[in-house]
Amino acid sequence: MNSLRWIIKCIWQWRNQEAIALGVTGAVLGLQFTGGLQLLEWAVLDQWFRLRPAESRTVPIVLVTIAESDIVRLKQWPLSDDQLAELLRKLRHNRPAVIGLNLYRDLPVEPGHAELLDVFQTTPNLIAVEKAVGNATGAAVAPPSILRDRNQFAVNDLILDADGRVRRNLLSVNVNDTTILALGTRVALEYLNKQHVPQQNRDSKGTRIHIGKAQFQPLSPFAGGYVRADTGGYQTLSNFLVLPNGIPSVSLTDVLANRVPPGLLHDKIVLIGSKADSLWGDHFYTPYTTASQKTWSGVELQANIAAQIITSALEGRPLLQGVPEPWEWGWIVLSAGLGTILGWSLQSVGRNAIGTLVAVSSIFGVAYGLFLAGWWIVAISPLLALVVASLLSRAHWVWQTLREANQSLELKVEWRTQELLEKNTALKQEICDRQVAEAATEAANRALQQLAHADGLTQIANRRYFNERFQQEWHRLAREQLPLSLILIDVDFFKLYNDTYGHIAGDHCLIQIASALQSVIKRPADLVARYGGEEFVAILPNTSTVGAVTVAEEMRQAVGQLGMPHEKSSASSYVSLSLGIATLVPTSDQLPEVLLKAADTALYQAKSQGRDRCIPPYP
Repeated sequence: MNSLRWIIKCIWQWRNQEAIALGVTGAVLGLQFTGGLQLLEWAVLDQWFRLRPAESRTVPIVLVTIAESDIVRLKQWPLSDDQLAELLRKLRHNRPAVIGLNLYRDLPVEPGHAELLDVFQTTPNLIAVEKAVGNATGAAVAPPSILRDRNQFAVNDLILDADGRVRRNLLSVNVNDTTILALGTRVALEYLNKQHVPQQNRDSKGTRIHIGKAQFQPLSPFAGGYVRADTGGYQTLSNFLVLPNGIPSVSLTDVLANRVPPGLLHDKIVLIGSKADSLWGDHFYTPYTTASQKTWSGVELQANIAAQIITSALEGRPLLQGVPEPWEWGWIVLSAGLGTILGWSLQSVGRNAIGTLVAVSSIFGVAYGLFLAGWWIVAISPLLALVVASLLSRAHWVWQTLREANQSLELKVEWRTQELLEKNTALKQEICDRQVAEAATEAANRALQQLAHADGLTQIANRRYFNERFQQEWHRLAREQLPLSLILIDVDFFKLYNDTYGHIAGDHCLIQIASALQSVIKRPADLVARYGGEEFVAILPNTSTVGAVTVAEEMRQAVGQLGMPHEKSSASSYVSLSLGIATLVPTSDQLPEVLLKAADTALYQAKSQGRDRCIPPYP
């Protein structure tokens, strides 16, 4: 009975702290459920990957890469059918376990198509690819028909998070009630089958799969830091396998020249794919991408997926998965409770700060330790719960201390206590008013800054912001000695458009063009701005001439696809663009205006040659 009374007394004494802990937990869970912390949780996960040391493992995978130098030597892209047939024959001669062709081959590329079909027909361990995520009528890019009929194909689609990074493995997709494996999954399973590794489903729905020492289960929409993630197909969290020297690779040129070391490909998974910088569409950001030069190619990602499956099945390497949601809730409750105790018990500011720092370090330490063991648990949510609960608890302690002091003073001098209470109230009001004023000022400053940087009509960057960014990128790339490309864009015969359709229609036309140009830009460092009137400009840092021409042509086509009639234009029956392109590597003894003048000269050439075209900085 005495013990029960003691427990009830403790609960009553700590009721305010319990309310703080539960209230903060509810608020943090609510914020987490809205997705407000998702980007921060992704950033922490990316940091865990970068902190984890490379693993000393060997994988039975070899990449045959097609780099920019290989394309230059072959003097064409894509590879002709006879070149591809020769490559496959030489690889087949080395007797690999399975060959994955991560190149689209749905159409003939003469010469040599009949020869390539014969190689397809006589290579039973060759897996081609299709792009399954397309439109409602079918795949975006079909596999070679002869391999499709022989079920020697897989999909090479990848899942991108909202920030453009790959953190999930797509193991298979369901197309027309048919399950199609991803390329990395297919070649890994083909290899494991030849190693006689058992595979079996562990539930009636076939979602939990055992392969050797590994157990796979589909990704939950709320796994780790995800909030209502689209988990279509069979997805898992990617536990990237990073080796000290990377996955072994040989170049296309070395294979064709018979310079492959003996035995390198024997009984291995051989994946063929491009790493050429000019093929930007097959480059992806991962947690390891800290600069645009450190992107991963599609074939590297498929090889990494295969390596994850094989090492997990054969060696028991941990798979990465989210902890059950009740564990995360308890993790946040525990953090909020710990913060409440720290804020209430450690009355010294110094001790409170040290205690909070130790607690924060513990949260990150536990989260990182679980990550190394194959579990992704949120870190930002418990950190926020700990800090907020500590501050609220500390504030409550301060408030209660002040209240007790005030009550003591009331017993001594009632009138003095009343005067202090009034001053305290006024002080609180003054602080509140000041905070409100500061918040309003800060919001106004942010709004003014946004207005200063955005064009009032099109809502893209304005001329002033372009000038600032242009100067910044010029000096940055001059230090790094990297190329800077500039595209100067003019709407063809826009004055006639205004005269014909009116200024309101002209404004609407500019808004649509700005949106179309902005949709082409993919990289965070790139910028589209309104240069003035009907002129626009695009900055492409670290972009070669070839890349700039590609982007410019996509912009011209994107505006053309809008289909805005322009009956007075002599260049096209629809609204069209003329684009001038210039690229150079900035130097400290040059002015940025050199690049701008070169782009303007190219634009003038585009206009003089009939408009509705892109002019690069060469004839």
